Amino acid sequence: MELDKWNTSSMTILMTKLNFIESLFWKEYFQRLPVNSNIKQVVNTIINIFHGGKKKPKHKKVVFGFKVGLVKTKPKKIMPLELKITNEQKIPVTLKPVTDTGKPATLDGKPAWTVISGNSQVVTSEDGLSAELISSDELGDTEIVVKADADLGEGVEEISDIIKLSVVGATAKNLGLAAGAPVPK
Repeated sequence: MELDKWNTSSMTILMTKLNFIESLFWKEYFQRLPVNSNIKQVVNTIINIFHGGKKKPKHKKVVFGFKVGLVKTKPKKIMPLELKITNEQKIPVTLKPVTDTGKPATLDGKPAWTVISGNSQVVTSEDGLSAELISSDELGDTEIVVKADADLGEGVEEISDIIKLSVVGATAKNLGLAAGAPVPK
């Protein structure tokens, strides 16, 4: 039976078989059959639709070996709190200790506020959880370190933060016009 005389159901069966068999085999098989060029084009088009006209590439199997360790918290960089005030101002600062996950925490004892460089002053509250930073008359930076004990037991686990207080000159807000006594011309 010649392929020119095949009906639609025969072509459907052929298409189904093409799904399961490599396209290169079918191309070679149909090139050798005595059929007209229209049927060859249909078969080649069907092969190209199902397989892209190419032999499927062989993929190498890749296996990754994973080893999972214990969960560790990321080390946090201590970033200084940077504040800027004029030489005529003071600013309140409050401590709100938190855990690594951001939940409120308690400190053991009163935190210590110490000026490590510069001329500005620190006036702490009774509990040490807040302070007023008072600018000096001189312009420049003052660094203040705040240290506290995070261990609620008998041991000591010191934590600290740094405050960088920049003091700039106060700017003129008023020209301060004043008139003298009138004089003859």
